[in-house]
Amino acid sequence: MPKKVVDKIRHSASLILLSRDTKFPPSSSDYNALLFTRNSKSTFMPDASVFPGGVCETVDSSPVWLRHFSRYEGSAEKLKKICKGAASTKGSNENLNADVSLRLTALRETFEEMGILLCRDRKSLTRTDGYAQFNEQFDRQHWQRIVHNDASKYLTLCEELDVVPDLWSLHEWSAWRTPSTFQKRFETVFFLAALQAQPQVLTEPNEVKDYKWRAPLDYLKAAHKKELWLPPPQYYELSRCLNFQKLEQLRLFAQHRSSERDVVIHPVIYKCTDGFVHLLPGDDLYPLDPDASSEKIETGISMAEFRALAKKNLHRSEHKNQHESQLIVNFESADGHVMPLDPKTH
Repeated sequence: MPKKVVDKIRHSASLILLSRDTKFPPSSSDYNALLFTRNSKSTFMPDASVFPGGVCETVDSSPVWLRHFSRYEGSAEKLKKICKGAASTKGSNENLNADVSLRLTALRETFEEMGILLCRDRKSLTRTDGYAQFNEQFDRQHWQRIVHNDASKYLTLCEELDVVPDLWSLHEWSAWRTPSTFQKRFETVFFLAALQAQPQVLTEPNEVKDYKWRAPLDYLKAAHKKELWLPPPQYYELSRCLNFQKLEQLRLFAQHRSSERDVVIHPVIYKCTDGFVHLLPGDDLYPLDPDASSEKIETGISMAEFRALAKKNLHRSEHKNQHESQLIVNFESADGHVMPLDPKTH
């Protein structure tokens, strides 16, 4: 009998950072996404190509951030646009709302890993074009090392530069939970932010092997050619981006639906005779309790035979190996989101 999962799930945040590409060919998208390849010695998904991001730290939900934002005229009202109330207070314990703290995590981790500081000064705080702002006019390497070693120094950096993290340009895009077969498990909120210009990347050598700015379709094609490995969330979200050729179109969509609460995508892994199937919410065969087993569930049949058991709705990815995978979706999302497109036919 499979063992019931009781592992603690940690909260984390990632940033799908997109930059306008002025040299794109007519048949391609006019934007690139930033992904980096994890260090081979990483304890979680080594050598994977991923979006910047990481685990939430205690300081990301500290009320000291509210005091910092209060020094900037109008920022308190802007925080309310992100969530219903910027903070929750119970007795003496005051913490930031998760809608704010998770954005701080995504921005802090993006600076730690890629040296990109998305922020606004007192002048740019009033900008309403929806594009993220960044600052490169400081000793980034020095501060990147400091913040990487002590997450609380992210606030110190913002105070030194007289800026606030650019929370308002981050739009909630999706949420994923690590399958129960993993020892390390996370529930990760993916945010999306768009840039008018491409910032200079400064990689953190202990975490980052290399990085690229590439069109979503280019990443997906490279994955099929075995040039890189995209974990399922990255593959899925890049495939969603294929619905949008123009960055402005994608940015507006993300902005308009950012108030929606996403259905958490929690893959449940089944072992077939010719590969593995990740069932996703909405599939006819998706279990009532996705955490019921800490082991891959044996089917004893092929992926095609397993697919035929579904009466109508299919929402799954089929994996022959790490590089040969296929997303299969035949219905619209319940949360108003776009569904991924097949890169092989796009």
